[in-house]
Amino acid sequence: MKKETCLIKIQKRLPDDIIVVDETPFEFTDDEFICILSWIKYFNAHYKEYGKEKYPDVMFPIISKRLRLDFGIYRVPNKNEPYRGKYIIYLSQNGKRMDGTVKKNLTIKELVNTWHL
Repeated sequence: MKKETCLIKIQKRLPDDIIVVDETPFEFTDDEFICILSWIKYFNAHYKEYGKEKYPDVMFPIISKRLRLDFGIYRVPNKNEPYRGKYIIYLSQNGKRMDGTVKKNLTIKELVNTWHL
């Protein structure tokens, strides 16, 4: 399935006031897509109970060795264009550093240690 189709299907499952923003440069595998949908289901159950009052217990679900969801700032409206005022859940690349570079060849051990799994 094309990434654009996956993103539409993900967005349809989110509350109306939250958008998904994809920061990844790659297409999702079928397994990654299914895992994302499972975590969105988890998020929706949390959101139904708490809304924007409380963060989920799992804020950065690891989808695969290369991909994670970021629920870490969905409670705060974005201050930057083009998403000013929007509440966002990000699809992020594992290994992406604050300066925008990406660490190549992440090992399982590095992921486990980084995310305290």
